[in-house]
Amino acid sequence: MLDKVRKKDWDLVKKAVQKIPYAKNRRDATKAYWLFANKWRNAYPDAVKCLERDIDDLLTFFNVKEYELWSKIRTTNAIERTFKEVRRRTRPIGVFANRESVERIVFAVFHHLNVNWENNPLNEFTHKD
Repeated sequence: MLDKVRKKDWDLVKKAVQKIPYAKNRRDATKAYWLFANKWRNAYPDAVKCLERDIDDLLTFFNVKEYELWSKIRTTNAIERTFKEVRRRTRPIGVFANRESVERIVFAVFHHLNVNWENNPLNEFTHKD
């Protein structure tokens, strides 16, 4: 969405749009969305349309009752979060001895994340018979 905004307004638009998912509840998030849309619709109609198209997906995490999990599931891009963690672990190393050493670290990161989510499932996403 920010790719549809001129560089000079990028920080202002980003700050305004971040108020939506970081609101204290869904009602406040919806209000923040409408404030954003009304303010920026004329200047950046494509950016507002993009956000409008994805707003329901963006606010889905509010369905989870355990608000302390919101920071982990707020984004719709769990894959990117995982790759960010891989980069965080591999960048300090710099050069690896071989492919297997990289694979061990990547496996360890994915394994840790899988175990963490397996041991702490979200009720909204677990299979119910």
